[in-house]
Amino acid sequence: MSNTLPRMMAMLRHIPRHPRKIDTASLLQRLEGAGYRISLRSIQRDLNELSAILPLVSDSAKPQGWSWQAEAEQFHLPFLEPQAALTFHLVQRYLHALLPESTLNYLDPWFRTANAVLAENDGGMTQWPDKVRVLPRGLRLQSPRVDPEVHAALYDALLDERQVMVRYLQRQATEPKEYLVHPLGVVVRDSVIYLVCTMWHFSDVRQLALHRMQSATILEERSCRPEGFSLDAYIAAGAFGYPESGERIALEALFTRSAAAHLSECPLSNDQRIVPADGDAVRVCATVLDTKELHWWLLGFGDQVTVLSPPALRDRMRATALAMAAQYSSAIPSAA
Repeated sequence: MSNTLPRMMAMLRHIPRHPRKIDTASLLQRLEGAGYRISLRSIQRDLNELSAILPLVSDSAKPQGWSWQAEAEQFHLPFLEPQAALTFHLVQRYLHALLPESTLNYLDPWFRTANAVLAENDGGMTQWPDKVRVLPRGLRLQSPRVDPEVHAALYDALLDERQVMVRYLQRQATEPKEYLVHPLGVVVRDSVIYLVCTMWHFSDVRQLALHRMQSATILEERSCRPEGFSLDAYIAAGAFGYPESGERIALEALFTRSAAAHLSECPLSNDQRIVPADGDAVRVCATVLDTKELHWWLLGFGDQVTVLSPPALRDRMRATALAMAAQYSSAIPSAA
């Protein structure tokens, strides 16, 4: 049996949606990597023929780039089933605050197809989106805007393991600076997207917020990955918890019973213990990372929590409480 159809299907899967593009030399390399034997001229001929019946477009650049049209409908073999359509619908509804605009635009054809499939299905699946709600914990801030071209470039660099030159505006800086970065991963936290990376020839791992990047240029050089680096291990070590000492501490605190109620179901750590104390209090003991986030979390309980140890954390809590008391005991400043 001829391998023309499988080869064409494989080629179409490698063509991105506009404004991203791929040239014929790159398509040849990917097809050869998949085991297909074909010439550059044959790929060009196939693309010209397919563009007559499919929403494929090329540009006038050298080398010539090929893309799916930005508004092209997504087609699937086999066709999208109701369960998959429901998944896309829920992603569209609940992840919009976590995904940048460029990603949502890229997924838009799937979203439209999914909504059409659900609209045509008469079963209970169509009513499921009206029966599910996801509520964030705490105050959710609006997502900062990320340049779509920056986002696309960084994700391409991550996939292809390439270095990137970025123009980055540090917090409170007035002028951006250029940084040569080696992308290691992406973390979405509190509606902000962070690039986890190293810079130049250094091995220390850094975090750069995508919304502070003004441009990103992919380089030909391969990115370097620190030996043994694990994104999960990096996160578990408290990198996104705003470390204080960077050490694990033995937290001991008095909680009111109502404030500690959820900790019996969602413990702070594997070694957490909750024991009765005097009156309406319980003593909570757990080994946790010493981070600013822990400090903020404890402060969020107000007078329903008293930190007993370690002494350094108790002192920080006491200093914050005294500073807050002083601010609230003074008169409200007049408006300018």
